[in-house]
Amino acid sequence: MTIQNLGSKGTAVDIRANDVLASSANGSGVDLQGYEGDAAFIFSAEAGGSGITYALHLEESADNSTFTDISSGSFTTTSANTAAFEQIALNVSDLKRYVRAVSVVAGGTGAGAVNITAYASKKYTT
Repeated sequence: MTIQNLGSKGTAVDIRANDVLASSANGSGVDLQGYEGDAAFIFSAEAGGSGITYALHLEESADNSTFTDISSGSFTTTSANTAAFEQIALNVSDLKRYVRAVSVVAGGTGAGAVNITAYASKKYTT
C-alpha cells in the first residue's frame, strides 16, 4: 500500500493520546467516518523502564461497543526499556467506523509516554 501526497486533505487523528502508559488498557473508539483511503498509523513510545515492554494493536467496531482485531493492525512489541517509532498503513475505507488502540504493558509498571497518531485523508474537502 502506498500513501500518496495528501496535501491539504491530510489530517492528524489522535488514536491514543500521548501519555504515560503504566498498565494495560483499551483506548476509546475514534470515529473515522469522515476519512477515506490510505492512512499512516504512527506509534511512538519512549523507554518504559527496566524490563518494561509495550505491545499495541488496533481494533475496529461498527458500533463503538464490540471491537475486533484489525488484520495487519499490530505494531512490533518494544524491547525492554527501549524507545520505539513505527508506522503501519491501513485503508480506512476498508475499516469499520470506529478504531481504538489496545495497549499491553509487560514486565511491571510502565513509566514511558506512548501515543498512536493516524495521518488520514478527510472526505469531501474542496
